Amino acid sequence: MRTRRGRLTPGEMFPAGRAGFAVRWLTLPSGLRVRAVECEPAASEEPAPVAVFVHGWACSAYTWRRNLRAVADAGIRAIAVDLKGHGLSDKPLDLPGYTLPGMGAHLLDILDALGLDEAVLVGHSMGGAIALRLAIDAPERVLGLVLLAPVGFGAIGWMRVVPWVTPAPVDPLLPHVAFRWTVRLGLWRAYGRIGHPTERDVDEYWAPSQDPAFARAMRRLAHAFDWTSGRPEELARVRCPVTVIFGERDHLVRPVACEPIVRHLADVHVQTVPRAGHTLPEEVPDVVNAAIIDATRRWASLPSRPAMT
Repeated sequence: MRTRRGRLTPGEMFPAGRAGFAVRWLTLPSGLRVRAVECEPAASEEPAPVAVFVHGWACSAYTWRRNLRAVADAGIRAIAVDLKGHGLSDKPLDLPGYTLPGMGAHLLDILDALGLDEAVLVGHSMGGAIALRLAIDAPERVLGLVLLAPVGFGAIGWMRVVPWVTPAPVDPLLPHVAFRWTVRLGLWRAYGRIGHPTERDVDEYWAPSQDPAFARAMRRLAHAFDWTSGRPEELARVRCPVTVIFGERDHLVRPVACEPIVRHLADVHVQTVPRAGHTLPEEVPDVVNAAIIDATRRWASLPSRPAMT
């Protein structure tokens, strides 16, 4: 990857310079290389439960900078990944790979590469829909779900517009119009009434665009992914426990519209955080961390789930 002017270099990007974080590179069966950022808990005689963190569209492991260490300090192995097309991971441009089933299969490949038979999945925004898809397609691999402002329970109107404003002819131009100010605007729009993005946040989220394939991959994902509501009959097939947290001031995933669909899950706890927006892991990390820690501890001690019929 070459560094384009003004952007953080790969060596400067999260978790550079932070103690307690390890970076791993995973090679998937497809040959794709994916970056994982991991925080290990203190040594224990008992194997630690594992939480895998899955970010949203155009984001990266940086989303979880305020969560990984806190979760690991509670005795949970915490692993965040850069999904394909994102962060420092490879950025293929095949459209079918960016469908919702394709991204679910990609996450399953990541679990295999990490050597995990099962894990708690923590998904934010688009990552919530991907984690939910895996819980439907491979229920034996998912111990439980913590979904933060998740896509998949209500249509996101602005994502419907993206295909109209990014037709195929603009694809070669996209790497040249990935401006820093658009990242800043998007972040400010995503926050609610708690806190605000810093200049470092803007730089971290802008940095992946130094790879010309990034903007093109985001276009493919915006076009191919299913941004609409989940089907009730599929949601009813999820047998693992689920915690869903919404932000009251979320302009992208609106709690009022989503909660009726969430209720089709068999075992679900729903929480709405006052004044919070879409970026819950960043705005209210204490709330998010407490939910992940509490849920993972409870779910890791549950007996094996019955086989799906």
